[in-house]
Amino acid sequence: MENGEMKKQAMKQAVMTEPGKISFRELPVPEATPGTVLIKIDAVGLCTWEQKYFAGVPGSYPFVGGHEICGTVVEVGSEVAQTLQAGDRVSVASLTRCGECYYCRKGMDNLCENVGDESKPGNHWGPGGFSEYFVARGYEVYKINKDTDPAIGTLAEPLACVIRSIDRADTQFGDTVLVLGAGVMGIIHVLLAKLRGARVIVSEVDVGRRQRALEFGADQVVNPLDEKVSVLVKKLTGGRGTEAVFFTAGGKSAILDGMASLVKNGKLIIYGATKGSDVFELDPKVFHYDEIYITGVTKHTKDTFRRATELISSGKLPLDRLISRRYPFADIADAFGVAGNLDTYRVAVLM
Repeated sequence: MENGEMKKQAMKQAVMTEPGKISFRELPVPEATPGTVLIKIDAVGLCTWEQKYFAGVPGSYPFVGGHEICGTVVEVGSEVAQTLQAGDRVSVASLTRCGECYYCRKGMDNLCENVGDESKPGNHWGPGGFSEYFVARGYEVYKINKDTDPAIGTLAEPLACVIRSIDRADTQFGDTVLVLGAGVMGIIHVLLAKLRGARVIVSEVDVGRRQRALEFGADQVVNPLDEKVSVLVKKLTGGRGTEAVFFTAGGKSAILDGMASLVKNGKLIIYGATKGSDVFELDPKVFHYDEIYITGVTKHTKDTFRRATELISSGKLPLDRLISRRYPFADIADAFGVAGNLDTYRVAVLM
């Protein structure tokens, strides 16, 4: 069908109208403007961010989620600089960056001041990937191999975020690292740390997830309810500790045990979300005498997204094993119902 005919048609978009409820609305298929790309969405991942909205926390509605997007190019605007054509498979970095604020101009676009994360009462808001079609700015579109499973293509965004975390820790061959939590993000940390030649220890309370961590390449797993993680880490490292600790889950107790697991000059990366109850006091002497670093990461950069799509295209990572379930678009509410289960990693919605 010609593009002009397609644009006269309607598309479906899923909207969270309130916690636990999703309705579909029809909109005209959007058109590509000179600097944008029209994409037919093939699959979208259900990130924990959208899962929280479905559960009502933090909660601002109506919300149009969906930022882990893989699709097929339909039309390319005349001013898009990169080489794209209809039929290309792409992943989309849909968390917009303005390119003009202080942080964007410093090359820190993941901290953009104008990302549009806030809603206005009564307005539909959100990244908008729970739709059959999507218009993306040229810089948000990254080509991947045509034969890539679209469900795997949705993992480009979380993979890009974890690449930044691994970069932040400067993980090197021969390092020992500790990953706190073995959910999707914890497992991706395991995969990338192994690629960097590190020995990986994983702390996780759920027995099923500990087993999965071993299957994905972890060298050692520990249940923090049964054994103090920092004590085990010191035993395994000749009393020194780990060069890096990646916090992806576990709250205050995990963070404190992670700090106690560090070597001198080691780095603790706060990757996962924390709660108000996770606040704790720090003794400045640990910084003065042990020279440890505590830092964090949020979102991805254009470069880490580029590297993520190249990794996906290479097929070097067993990312297919992270896709636990696939649901048709019409059953997206059911998909959310299982997405947060401990025995589930990423759920993909197929258009």
